[in-house]
Amino acid sequence: MNCNKKISNTCGTKNYATCIYYELELPDFSLIEDECVTLEDTTQDIYNLIADIRGQIDLSDLGDDCLTYILDSENRKVIKNVLIKIEEKVCELSDRVNTLEMTSICDMPISGCDFDLGTLADQCDNTPTTFKELLQILINQHNS
Repeated sequence: MNCNKKISNTCGTKNYATCIYYELELPDFSLIEDECVTLEDTTQDIYNLIADIRGQIDLSDLGDDCLTYILDSENRKVIKNVLIKIEEKVCELSDRVNTLEMTSICDMPISGCDFDLGTLADQCDNTPTTFKELLQILINQHNS
């Protein structure tokens, strides 16, 4: 039998992995404890490690709650693309936090608060637009 004419299949008598001894030192992360290690042992060890790694890096449960992930050509979420998207979001949020940290609450606009200011205005008849202006008018009226 020439198994698809591959050169590796022209070596004469076939030997099973259980009969071929592994001669090199095993890495520390190997789970093999036998002294007489075969290629079958190392292959099984590698398959077990790969299965464990695949389970740990499985991204299929990641939702698209607030991030839209870039999918690869096989429609999968890939770690590199997920990390890039997370990095983009972290940078965006970091910029927003820095802006908020650098902006005093007194300088924040009150336009989004939907206050009913009625006729509230300062001594020059200006309607307040920031928290500082609003508080100052209220303080001035209270002290009058």
